[in-house]
Amino acid sequence: MSHPAIPNMPQNSSRRRFMQRSAALTVAGSSAAILLGGSGNLARGRARDEEGREIRGRGGQSDEFNSILKHENDHVAFLVTALGSSARPKPTFQNLEQAKYKDFILLAQTLENTGVGAYLGAAPIIDSMEILANAGSIATIEARHAGYLNTFLNDPITGTSTDDDANPSFEAPLTAAQVVAGAGAFIQDLNGGPAVDYSDIPSPQNDIAILNFALALEYLEAEFYNLNVPKFFKRK
Repeated sequence: MSHPAIPNMPQNSSRRRFMQRSAALTVAGSSAAILLGGSGNLARGRARDEEGREIRGRGGQSDEFNSILKHENDHVAFLVTALGSSARPKPTFQNLEQAKYKDFILLAQTLENTGVGAYLGAAPIIDSMEILANAGSIATIEARHAGYLNTFLNDPITGTSTDDDANPSFEAPLTAAQVVAGAGAFIQDLNGGPAVDYSDIPSPQNDIAILNFALALEYLEAEFYNLNVPKFFKRK
C-alpha cells in the first residue's frame, strides 16, 4: 500500500507517575482526585502541586497557552489532511476539563511530555523519510511546549513524563503500550476508529497506523486545550 500524501508543513505556523495518575483517574473518575496536592490560593498566585512545589498564577500566560492551543489544532488538521480517507474519526474523551487552574497546568505538563516520548518511540519505525521529517517537525514543537511547562513548574527543563525531576541529556522514548496505559484513561470511545497502536515492523501500511496513533494523541491534546484554555485565559 502506498504512503499517504503528505501536505507541505505550514511555514508560520504534549510528569512523573503519569501512568499511575491515569490509572487512579480510571478508578476515581476525576482528574482532581489525582492532581490535587495542596490547598493553594490562586487568587494570590500560590498554588502547589502534590509535592509542595509552587505553581505560578495565570498572569501573563494567556499568549503562550493560546499559542499551544493553536499548535495542537494545527497538528490535528495536518494529520487529518495527510491521512485523507484513512484518518481515524475523532474519539470521544472524558475527564479532560479541569476544575482548577493548577490541575490544568499539571495535566498539560503530563500530556506534552508524553507526546514527546510518544513521537520519539515511533520515529525509528517510520518507513517513509517524508513522514519521518514531518513527524519530527511536530515532535519538536511538542518538546518546546514540554520545556516551557517544565520550567513554568520549576522542574528541570528536560524533565520527562516518567520523572519530572530528571534532567536527562537524551529523551526517553515511550512505546505505544506505555502511552495508552496513561492516555487511555481519557479516551471514552474510539468511535469506530483503529486501536491506538502500531507495529514494530516498518512498512507503508504501518506508517498509516503510526499517523493515526499520533492523530489520536493530537485530538486528545487539542480537546484538552480547547476545553480549558478559554476557561482559564482570555483570547486576545
